[in-house]
Amino acid sequence: MRLAAYDNFDELEQCQSAWDRLADRCVFRTWRWLATWWRHYGSEDPRCRLHVVVARDADEQVLGVLPCYVHASAISGRTLRLLGDGEVCSDHLGLLAATDNRGQVADAIADALLSDPSWDALDFAAVDDGEPSTGLLLDRLQQRGCHVDTRPEQSCWTIDLPDSWDEFLAMQSKSHRKQLRRLDSRILQTDSAAWRHAATAEDFSIGWDVLEDLHQRRRQSLGEPGCFSWPRWRAFHEDIARQLLAAGELRLSWLELDGEPVAAEYHFARGSTVFAYQGGLSPEAADAEPGRLSLIACIQHAIGEGRRQFDLLRGDEPYKAHWRATPQAVHRVLAIPPRFAPRVRYRARTAIRNAGRWVQQAARLFS
Repeated sequence: MRLAAYDNFDELEQCQSAWDRLADRCVFRTWRWLATWWRHYGSEDPRCRLHVVVARDADEQVLGVLPCYVHASAISGRTLRLLGDGEVCSDHLGLLAATDNRGQVADAIADALLSDPSWDALDFAAVDDGEPSTGLLLDRLQQRGCHVDTRPEQSCWTIDLPDSWDEFLAMQSKSHRKQLRRLDSRILQTDSAAWRHAATAEDFSIGWDVLEDLHQRRRQSLGEPGCFSWPRWRAFHEDIARQLLAAGELRLSWLELDGEPVAAEYHFARGSTVFAYQGGLSPEAADAEPGRLSLIACIQHAIGEGRRQFDLLRGDEPYKAHWRATPQAVHRVLAIPPRFAPRVRYRARTAIRNAGRWVQQAARLFS
């Protein structure tokens, strides 16, 4: 097996189709998502250096990709992170590897990382518990002397979709089933409601404006700034959403009641899965339950397309279990190589963090 580390995305163009094959159904692992993320979040940041490791066999077939970058700071040192992390909140990140070669790829990349002194810590966010390829890599690093620490994050929640809406309703509790039927028949199936989705560039322009407006109004009504107030987040998502529209993987929709937009959804569809990423609601229409109405329409559409999973992504909001979604544990993983300077830095950071917690606890105790 031959490994190559890349610090320029242009040199990785030849890997795009193999990369997407290894990404499988997950939109957040694809070349398109991660290359666009790097262009907006990493390429112009002097603290960041691309570090993508590609594993190939003797016939030059790509067997694995570790899509990373190194972020340098005075406090944390040089930290190896997964592309797509941070404020974008990409889920299901990790090592991409062919099923039959996971062990070999994990061994080879672990050896390569430990022979590379250009990083001081590995900090991977949003790693699914039990994700096989990343799990093997972390095991191999630990076996080779790395200190590995895992910390729980909020779970990812997924609804397993049946073949029909009636079967989906049968999955719900009696009271929830009654509520969904009432909302569907009394509102969604009437002339007062119109559910629209973006199929063209013109549709996209309309829907994107609706999404931004409803998202910002909803978040600001809760005293929050809203994601569209973050310039890089906004630029990244408008860029990637247009690409996904062209690829047939964007599911941008909005619901109108009596001609007025009251809810919008920004979802993705790849393979058998719809990923429910972001949305917005009209605060003034809260009594009409626009969020629930919009979710009904989106799930009905996903079932109609033959999707098998509706991924509600990270976050332990109570409504997810109510819709019969099941949780998948997610961890943030930290690994420290068996070198003197990184170990000292890690112990110092841990001591400072523990001291800060003690001060907070003491303040609460005596307040």
